[in-house]
Amino acid sequence: MLFYGVIKLSNYFIISLDFDGVLAYALTLKLKYAKEWFGVNLTLSQTKKEGFNKLMESLGKNDINYRKLMDKIVEEHSMEFEIPQNCIPVLKRLHNQGFRFVVITSRNDHDYPYAKSFIKTKFGNLIKYIHNTKDEPKEKFVKKLKPRIHLDDDLYKLQALINVPLHLVYYRLPDNQQINLKNDNQLFEVDNWLDFESLCLYLKQIHEAICWSYGLKNVYSNNKSIYKIYNLINSDQLQKLIKEYFADLAA
Repeated sequence: MLFYGVIKLSNYFIISLDFDGVLAYALTLKLKYAKEWFGVNLTLSQTKKEGFNKLMESLGKNDINYRKLMDKIVEEHSMEFEIPQNCIPVLKRLHNQGFRFVVITSRNDHDYPYAKSFIKTKFGNLIKYIHNTKDEPKEKFVKKLKPRIHLDDDLYKLQALINVPLHLVYYRLPDNQQINLKNDNQLFEVDNWLDFESLCLYLKQIHEAICWSYGLKNVYSNNKSIYKIYNLINSDQLQKLIKEYFADLAA
């Protein structure tokens, strides 16, 4: 995967981002406060809902569940969520390259205000819009917000967007290492923000090059056509197309 320099032709290139696990990571808080409040040392699998609840049941702590753990963390410690390394610098650089960002999260009514407050406090004007699906399909919000890339750490929610003309990126975290993508060639995978930055620049160049080659205006209304062409071209052809596009720009 290569990219060749500053991209000049298109207007805003929107990226949609999940919140939990992508912009804000609560693993350290779960480990810390499960020990402090409930006296348990969690494994990575037990930091997830199913694993935590099974652990509490096995210990006879039937009055304690994952929701109780997370509600207390969110209410008292949400500003302690970790922002992944390089996340903000990468968003700033991408913003300078014409990218814009929206958050599409699936939080309940109790948790959602804390997510909004976290984004406003930690990300400022980098991220202006956050949308809560309230467990409605993310596809509804994606079609409304018109991103060309979506980053999520939930494979199930990504797979629900397979039929949308959208580049889907799976964010691999320490606590989802066991998830198998099953060689799904419709999904990209990253485990850090620097690689995500490179991928975004590469995908934007692909859109530029396709529009240049096929006489399309690089706007979201043509995204379905751009994405269809992208899926019909193999990787060698894409690299050749990008090189020809930049050679033409330099001529």
